[in-house]
Amino acid sequence: MAEYVIKSWKASRTPMDEAGTHVKIVGRAGGLLSWALAQMGIDPTVSITVLGNKVLFEQGSLSGSIKRVIPMSRMSSTFYGYTKPWRQAVAIGLVCGLLTFWMLGLGAIVGLVYYYLNKTLTLGIVEVGGIVSSMDFKRSVIEGQRIDEAEAHMVCDIIEALLDKHLGQTS
Repeated sequence: MAEYVIKSWKASRTPMDEAGTHVKIVGRAGGLLSWALAQMGIDPTVSITVLGNKVLFEQGSLSGSIKRVIPMSRMSSTFYGYTKPWRQAVAIGLVCGLLTFWMLGLGAIVGLVYYYLNKTLTLGIVEVGGIVSSMDFKRSVIEGQRIDEAEAHMVCDIIEALLDKHLGQTS
């Protein structure tokens, strides 16, 4: 699964617009080149939009796009979590330390920086049939977006409240 950096993250327990949007998360491919392309309007993005009665997952690339519309009646649960690349960070630290043996401390610093900057946040939903829709995000240094588990938990709470509200209306 591709990882994205967060361009914007908006979440509210009350609708933010006339369409009834509660959550709007937009990401782009990571890296300086992708950022430069976004500045020129060549912006392959991914987004999650939560409305009162459905969730939209959209992914676009230079070769096309896909959009999934998931009605609240087809959702069963939400999830979030994170991973940190500790194995890669240790390997980077060791390799840097071995290459510059007299600067073993530099290798440790490089490994720690890598570990800190590469935390990946996962946010997703599970449909009634067991289909999982999720997206992996990293923090964006360029856009200055720093999102943590508390923000992801809030998004899950919003979706679950909308799901409970929807189920209460259809019963």
